[in-house]
Amino acid sequence: MAKFVKKGVGTPSIKGSGKLGCEPVGRVRRSQLISTYGIGAIIDLEKGSFMPLGLDDWEPVTKVPSLSIAEERLQQMLEVDHFRMAPVAKDIIPGQVDPWQSIPVVRFPEWHQCPSCLRIGREGEPFELATNRSELQCSGHDRPVVTTPVRFVLACARGHVEDFPWVWWAHKSSDAICNSPKLALKSAGKSAALADLFVNCKSCGASESMGDAFRPEALRGRKCRGSQPWLHSREAECAEEPKVIQRGASNAHFPVVASALTIPPASAAAFKIINELWHALDSAAEDAVDHILRGVAKKLSVDAAPLLTAYREKKRLQGENVSLPSSSPRRKEYEALCQSRVDDEEFAGIQPQFRNSVSEVPRALAEWFDIVGAVSRLREVRALAGFTRIEPYPVSPENIPAAIRSGRIAALSRKPKNWLPAAEIRGEGIFLRFRTDAIDRWVEQNKGVSGRADRLEQRSEALAKDRDYDRDYQITPRLLLVHSFAHALIRTISLECGYSSSSIRERLFVAEQEDGEMAMNGVLLYTGSPDSEGSLGGLVRLAEPELLVRVVMRAIRSARWCGSDPVCLETDPAQSGERISGAACHCCLLAPETSCEKFNRELDRTMLVGSAPGMSGDVWPGFFDLEED
Repeated sequence: MAKFVKKGVGTPSIKGSGKLGCEPVGRVRRSQLISTYGIGAIIDLEKGSFMPLGLDDWEPVTKVPSLSIAEERLQQMLEVDHFRMAPVAKDIIPGQVDPWQSIPVVRFPEWHQCPSCLRIGREGEPFELATNRSELQCSGHDRPVVTTPVRFVLACARGHVEDFPWVWWAHKSSDAICNSPKLALKSAGKSAALADLFVNCKSCGASESMGDAFRPEALRGRKCRGSQPWLHSREAECAEEPKVIQRGASNAHFPVVASALTIPPASAAAFKIINELWHALDSAAEDAVDHILRGVAKKLSVDAAPLLTAYREKKRLQGENVSLPSSSPRRKEYEALCQSRVDDEEFAGIQPQFRNSVSEVPRALAEWFDIVGAVSRLREVRALAGFTRIEPYPVSPENIPAAIRSGRIAALSRKPKNWLPAAEIRGEGIFLRFRTDAIDRWVEQNKGVSGRADRLEQRSEALAKDRDYDRDYQITPRLLLVHSFAHALIRTISLECGYSSSSIRERLFVAEQEDGEMAMNGVLLYTGSPDSEGSLGGLVRLAEPELLVRVVMRAIRSARWCGSDPVCLETDPAQSGERISGAACHCCLLAPETSCEKFNRELDRTMLVGSAPGMSGDVWPGFFDLEED
């Protein structure tokens, strides 16, 4: 478990131990710091609401060689030298941890409310720190009362966030000037509606309802102040209008996470040794590297040839040009998954990080798929590159650095660093490749399929233009088919393989044939959790012919019926709003957010089972055109 300590809290000496320690404000899993509880997020912990600080404050606690990890392709895409994992703090004594092994946080929001007298304010105005120096308390009672953070904050689309302007809001309808406001947040007691809450100033009597706080015009004319609490700074200018959001709302923090699979040659066991020695090897003269590696091989009692080969491959990967089409990084993974890789052996006690056994699909599925891969060993590196608020910003990994420089994505540090926080995910997966000729034939024979995809493409393009972001892909029947099938299969295999659906992630490989490159139409379903679930073997077992036929056919048949039909199946793509989906709802295709890499968008069940019966206009069969049972 990674642990949080509040920035600025003292580190008193622990008697008799000779060590320094402090009381943590909470603890989370290491992998959660790359997503849900990442830098800039607002987190409800045991002792209040806090925000993890940026990389400038991470630097002292992560500058340990054992926390450094490598993934060459991802490093090049994100323009960094390496990645660092969060430290795992150990208790010095019960309840006390080493602050140099913990992630620093800052209290946010600063405004709190006393649950007893309903007074709202900040530290020193009028609340004070409790004895544990992590909580605030109200002293206007017989016994100090621990305060709670307020529910509302301001945020803008560029990632800035600040406290709600309570003093201004309470007096915005009052002509009098209040020099010493004393505010309380009260409820009329009539209902649980927002309009029942009001801010009252005890000094001058001014009062204002919270009912209009979420209206677009509520803060009209009030510019964002560019506040960045995670960086202890404030940007000079921000043209965005702030919006009122709830502290724990899902739109308060959208992490921008980039990931890559470790594939050959970087997956070889010798590569791990080279990565661990890279700081020394990279600074050594070229003619000295051979001598160093032969000495390492002798110490490990292994042959030096694999180490020398891994060193040359790492040098080659570092020199590759990453300014390639957006499909290229995924294409390399796609090509690796389409080939068997089971001959690697243990080297110096280290196992290879990629093993894949490819075979032909059973005859019952050969009409739709051509190969299946049982990925028994898999490593994924996920790196947190930035975040957004209000709305997610869809972007491919290689375009993230440019989006950060333009301000579309909030940065994790005041100045660019040569590293980013990351986590390693090790597990297993199953890969299915669709028959390219079958998809092409189906699209060519059914013009209505392309027409439906075009309507979603137009909706997606309009939304991107409205929110001012650039798309690097198009919505096609191939994408809708592969993505919808992945969701249908996740829902089915979670009942077969022993994993919960939230522990299974999709990785889509979709591209049209162009520039001399073949089309991609495959999907990898793999364990998306770094805990013990990653080694159960349930997904690899599904590649066995009998089980594979059963789960695929069950997924297809389940997609033919939805509890929301006929409304779901008859959904008009032009009216999908921000979902950018056709027939897809919680009863049929939507998956947990941890499973989908497209925010549960760009789905359409009609691609699997065909258009709704009795629809006007073009009618088409689904790709999986099964005869009625």
